[in-house]
Amino acid sequence: RWLGEVVRRGQLEALVGTRGIYDRDLKRSGRFLESLINDAKLDAAAAGQPIRSSQIARDMDLLRWQFGAAHRWSLLEEFLLRRELAANLRDRTWLEAHLAARIAPNDEEIRSFYNAHPALFQEPLRFRASHLFLAAPNGSPDEVIAAKRRLIDALDVRLKKGESFPALVAEFSEDEATKSRAGDLGYFAEERMLPAVFAAARDLPRGGMSRPIRSGLGFHILRLSDMQPARSLSFEEAQSEIGVLLEQQKRAAALSGLLGAL
Repeated sequence: RWLGEVVRRGQLEALVGTRGIYDRDLKRSGRFLESLINDAKLDAAAAGQPIRSSQIARDMDLLRWQFGAAHRWSLLEEFLLRRELAANLRDRTWLEAHLAARIAPNDEEIRSFYNAHPALFQEPLRFRASHLFLAAPNGSPDEVIAAKRRLIDALDVRLKKGESFPALVAEFSEDEATKSRAGDLGYFAEERMLPAVFAAARDLPRGGMSRPIRSGLGFHILRLSDMQPARSLSFEEAQSEIGVLLEQQKRAAALSGLLGAL
């Protein structure tokens, strides 16, 4: 309490070993007291954990990259950062060493999860298509919408006469993310695509081209390149994803138990 008054850290809220947690620590971090107590317990448990200086140097390099080359720290700031990074690295290394044996799911657990949650491993109907796009989002001035409609109709006529779809996309499409790859949207399912575009794709045969369609973003001419029907993922396809999910769940439970035991 006396130290907290001397260095103006406010009221002493908790004592973990010889480390005090003060009112100013709570306000500065914006975290709950229980979280700071867990941090202090972990720091104490991991105090003797060996770490390599090269790992601290790597983390410092990452910080410099995030802040930008022009940013400069004072000697005191750099010393405090290195000390904080070292403590964080000791904590992570100690945790991994103590959690590793508890969190790896076995084949039986993965198989049981797959059998118990079949709905999680349904792959929906997906299409792959390219589009020629003219932007005219809802709320655009009437004259803009009319001009874009005339242009998309003219481009539709040119396509029907045999002009190259990729060439017209490269020249006219206003979707900057896809025009450099001939308008390719990749594979998409219904929940991740504009309703009008998905409905048009569903009505096309492979290799077919739509008439001009209007979505909430503008006008599209769609060309369908592939379709993947809905199906259930096999256990082998889902196995790695389930392993990651179960490991995350077991990690959270093991971490809670480990902190409670410190």
